[in-house]
Amino acid sequence: MKTVLSFLFILLGAAHLHAHALVTPFPKVVQAGVPLGGLAASDPGLLTVYKVLVPAGASRLTVVTSSGSGGVRLYVREGAQPTQNGEETDFESSYPGTRQQIAVQNPAAGPWYIGVQAEGSYSGVQLLAVTPQVKGAVVAPVFSPQPGLYPAPVACQITTRLKNAVVRHTTNGNDPNAASPEVPAILNVTADSFFKARVYSSTGTEGPIAEATYQVRPPGDVIDLDGNSSVPHLASEKGGRHLFHITVPANQRLAIQSEGGKGKSTISVLQGSIPPVGKPVKGAPTLRGTSEVTISSTVAGEYYIALDATTSYAGRTLMAYVAGNGADLTPWAPSFEPYVSVEEFSAISCEVEEGMIGAGERRLLRYNTEIRNIGGQDMVMPPPEGNPFFEYHDCHGHYHFKGFASSRLLDMQGNELRAGNKVSFCLLDGLRWRSDAANNGIYDCEKQGIQSGWADVYDSGLPGQWIEIGDLAPGNYQLELTVNPDGILSETNYDNNTVTVPVTVTAE
Repeated sequence: MKTVLSFLFILLGAAHLHAHALVTPFPKVVQAGVPLGGLAASDPGLLTVYKVLVPAGASRLTVVTSSGSGGVRLYVREGAQPTQNGEETDFESSYPGTRQQIAVQNPAAGPWYIGVQAEGSYSGVQLLAVTPQVKGAVVAPVFSPQPGLYPAPVACQITTRLKNAVVRHTTNGNDPNAASPEVPAILNVTADSFFKARVYSSTGTEGPIAEATYQVRPPGDVIDLDGNSSVPHLASEKGGRHLFHITVPANQRLAIQSEGGKGKSTISVLQGSIPPVGKPVKGAPTLRGTSEVTISSTVAGEYYIALDATTSYAGRTLMAYVAGNGADLTPWAPSFEPYVSVEEFSAISCEVEEGMIGAGERRLLRYNTEIRNIGGQDMVMPPPEGNPFFEYHDCHGHYHFKGFASSRLLDMQGNELRAGNKVSFCLLDGLRWRSDAANNGIYDCEKQGIQSGWADVYDSGLPGQWIEIGDLAPGNYQLELTVNPDGILSETNYDNNTVTVPVTVTAE
C-alpha cells in the first residue's frame, strides 16, 4: 500500500526559506546562419538559453538579436550556459531595445551558449548566429535533407561548397580517409544507415568529420506509443506521413504534441482507425491541429495518430501523454543528455559534507533531470518545516523533499551495475512545457510544488546529478531514472515514473 503525502498537511509550520534560483531550461540548438524568429518573454529577467556549435576553422562567431519590441540583454559563453544578469558569461551586450550584437574572434570549436534575458518583456525578436570560416579552410560537409527518422526511403546528398574538393564517406562506423569511396551524387537511403563523411581539398588537405544517422520506417508502418511517449528526430519530405498508435483507458486526458525543428506538419487523431489523408470531412470524428491535439475525456480504446508533412521538416519530436485528473509526475527522457566527467571533491565541499560523495577524484556519469507534471492538477507540497519528509540543506539554504528521484546504471540486459543516491529536490516551476499551461510559475522553495503543464528542472552540473561509475569499462549501457520512487507523493499513475535511455561510455 502506498503512503501518500496528503496526510502530511497536518504537519503545518511557517518556514522562512531562501529562494532557489530557477534552473535554466535546456538550450535549443541554433543552426549557424539560420535565423530563429518570433522569440518572446513576458517575465522580467527571464533568461532563455540557446546553443550553437562552432566548427573548427571558424574565423568569428557573431550573435545578433534584432526586430520586435521591448528590450533584451545578450550573453555569449564558451562551453557552459551563461547565468542570469551575466554573473557568469564571457561576453555581454546590453544596449536599450532588442538590437544587440556580440562578435567573438577566432572562437574555439565546440558548443557555445547564447543567453537572451528579458529587460521587462519582449516579443517578435529574431536571433541569428553566424560562423564564417577562415578563407580556404576545409570545412565539414553538409547532409541534405537533414538526418532523422523518415516514414519512407529518402534521397540524400552530402555536399561541400569548396571548389575542386572531394567528399569521401563510410557506412561501417570507421573514420573516412583518402582511400574511402567518393560520395555519389545521390545516396538512396532505404534502410537505417549511419554515415561518416569528410572533405578533401584539391591539395589533399582533409577537413573535420561530419556524422549523420538516417532511420527509415516502411511506408504505412505504425509506431506504438504508451501513456508517456516521445519520438524524437522525426523528419519527412513534403507529403510524408508518420503513423502512431496508443491504447487509452476511459475518462483520461490524451494530449498529442509536436515540437522542434524546421518545417510544417499537422497532427490528426482518430479513434479505432488510421486518420484519412487530407482535410477531415465535416462532421467526421477526426481531430486535427498544427502542433497539438487534446482530448479532455477519452473513450476507452485504440487511438491512431498521423503526423503529416505540410512541407519538408526535420528535428521534430512527437509526444503523447495520458493523464487523469490529479497530479502525475514523469521524467522527460530527451532532457537527460548524460556524459562522463572526472572531478575532484574537497573534504569541505557541500557534496562531501552532505554525504553525496567521498572526497578525492571521482569519475561520474552526469545527467540533466526534468520532471514533468503531465496530470490535470498541480502537485502541491505541504510546508516543509517540521515535516519528516523534508530536510534542510545548509549548503543550499533551503528545504528539499527527501528521495524525490533515484537513478541506476544498467547493462543492456537490465542488470544493475551502479546505483546513484536518492536525490532530494526543492520542487518548483522551472519550465513551462505545455502550451495551454498557466503562463507564470507560482511554486518555488518557499511554496513548493509543480503546476500542471510545468516541470522541475535540474541541470547536470548541480550537486547530486550523477552516478559514480569509477572504473566502468567503455561500452553501451542504460541510464534509468525514477521519480517518486517510494510512492510518497500521491499521483494518478505510478506506471510512468521510470524512464530508461541508452548511454555509450567511450574510452578516455
